[in-house]
Amino acid sequence: MSNEGIYIKRAQELIEGIERGDFSNIARLPESYRYGHLRALLYVADHLDNGRKLYEQVYDRVMEYGKYHLHEKIKKQQKIKVAFLVISAAEWAAEQVYQRLSQDEHLECYVVVCPLLDREKESRMKIEEQSYRYFENNGYDVRRVYDSEQDNSKGWEDIGGIADIVVHLTPYYQALPEQFQIEQFPLSVINGYIPYGMYVANSYYGTYIEYGVYNKEFVNMQWRVYADSNLNWLGYQKYGLLNAKNVLYSGYVKMDYFFEKRNFSMDEIGQIWKSPAQADHLKMKRLIIAPHHTVEENAIVQYSTFVKNAYFWLYLAQKYQDKITFIFKPHPNLRDKTIQARFFHSFEEYDAYLEMWNALPNAKVVEEESYLDIFATSDGMIMDSASFIGEYLYVNKPLLFLTREEQRFNSLGEKILPCYYAAKGENYIAIEQFIENVILQGDDTMEKQRTQVFEEVLDYVTINGCTASECICRDILGLFNE
Repeated sequence: MSNEGIYIKRAQELIEGIERGDFSNIARLPESYRYGHLRALLYVADHLDNGRKLYEQVYDRVMEYGKYHLHEKIKKQQKIKVAFLVISAAEWAAEQVYQRLSQDEHLECYVVVCPLLDREKESRMKIEEQSYRYFENNGYDVRRVYDSEQDNSKGWEDIGGIADIVVHLTPYYQALPEQFQIEQFPLSVINGYIPYGMYVANSYYGTYIEYGVYNKEFVNMQWRVYADSNLNWLGYQKYGLLNAKNVLYSGYVKMDYFFEKRNFSMDEIGQIWKSPAQADHLKMKRLIIAPHHTVEENAIVQYSTFVKNAYFWLYLAQKYQDKITFIFKPHPNLRDKTIQARFFHSFEEYDAYLEMWNALPNAKVVEEESYLDIFATSDGMIMDSASFIGEYLYVNKPLLFLTREEQRFNSLGEKILPCYYAAKGENYIAIEQFIENVILQGDDTMEKQRTQVFEEVLDYVTINGCTASECICRDILGLFNE
């Protein structure tokens, strides 16, 4: 049966159940319903009289049922299971939320690392392995569901049963194993979404922010979505079917890291950055190169300039090896996308390119791990990414944004971008001028502008009076008192 047929069948089941009174008594709601039924109602809502109003009414009852389920477990003095569903350590955006909730004796918190089924097997295995090891090595309670030898996944029942609360770190749920897709969850599960990046991007014709972000079906099935900024909260209010009733402006959890004062020793910096043995480490500047993945001509959003400058970066790293140490931080999807676009003709060719970086005495590649220490200890960045436009503002270091004609932004991106330096991705002269003048000579003329924009739109601690993790944990724990 086609997806359309499945959605219509489920919508009919749901509407018939509503007419029978299945949702009139929360304590007796049939366990056969899944979030897939809610998704199906979304699919047909615009074809029904008052379909959006009906969806909102059913959504409200589903949220009530999830809370009822939590309260019943609390009455029985059973622990509440909180699962953090992740696909990549590089996209891990819930560190402090996990740590804070783990301290609550009434909760059992753990990380579930899922493989990406829309990746080629080798990439799927590599990302899952690196991510699992990151969480394991850093002391998390991490549950593994992927068997790389068989190339298949276990289900919830193999890791202690389905969670009561699922914290999602990616909206691309259809790339996960079927049991871990929100459409398969029973309605007893409470779902929350902490975006893994900051929303700044838009598509060329302006449709992405509505259908790919603010009114995405995944968003409309969440009990709570945590917005990184007030501008993005306004986007959910303007475009979302629920008009932001399920959205909270918390700030961006990952950036809580930068609101704590940190001092790095030279030994710690030496662990993060690689310098030639004969170099004066105190004088070496530290520069991040961060290419986006959207190299295909038909990408929904088009940011990447990598095909124009991939080997220019290696040239610069070699030229400045006595003055600058580089970290090449590719988007996790760059490996697959460069193969699909035929820029590299095999994964071996892409990996060989990375080895060129690692072979240099003043450069290394960072893939599936946290980049916050890198940001904090860097002197600047050159990139054409999306989320990093907002994230790098938290360290107030100079950034050169590489442009191409197809790039478009939402209101947050449009607010931030003018406080950065900019050059076309193929303008090698302008790129090197940025390195010479801003990075090496320290002639940073845009620092005050960055500070002003940060205070206006991204300083959520001052605006909300607390960190994002404090805000989110208070919100989640508040579920038990409703």
